[in-house]
Amino acid sequence: MTKIKWSRVLTCGLLAGVVWIILGSVVTALLGREFAALPNNRLGRPTAGFIVLNAALDLLEGISILWLYAAIRPRYGSGAKTALIAAFAWWFVVTLGDATWCSFGLFPPHTVIPLMAGTLPALILATLAGAKFYKE
Repeated sequence: MTKIKWSRVLTCGLLAGVVWIILGSVVTALLGREFAALPNNRLGRPTAGFIVLNAALDLLEGISILWLYAAIRPRYGSGAKTALIAAFAWWFVVTLGDATWCSFGLFPPHTVIPLMAGTLPALILATLAGAKFYKE
């Protein structure tokens, strides 16, 4: 088994994070209007601090998804198939969390389901971008 190249996870993860920021913003703009309109949701009126914090979190998500790709790569091999598996696994876990928040009644499912669906292709593309340059 090969060791994870942490410098590559970081740099390729930052690339995936940047792609995720761009594509996630597009998905949110196209599919997140109802969610953004919910009371007390800062997405509808973002402040500079909100934007910076969410960009930082998205970059960390990119690093995390590339770590997952690097971790499963010895079992599934390098390439697009493994990147798809990592992206789907990451999306599945995050979507379960979103579904849990919906079950608590914190926001109606109809406001978040379009975002759940739209983020999968965006995460796949972001993961593919980062995985393309990851080498051990």
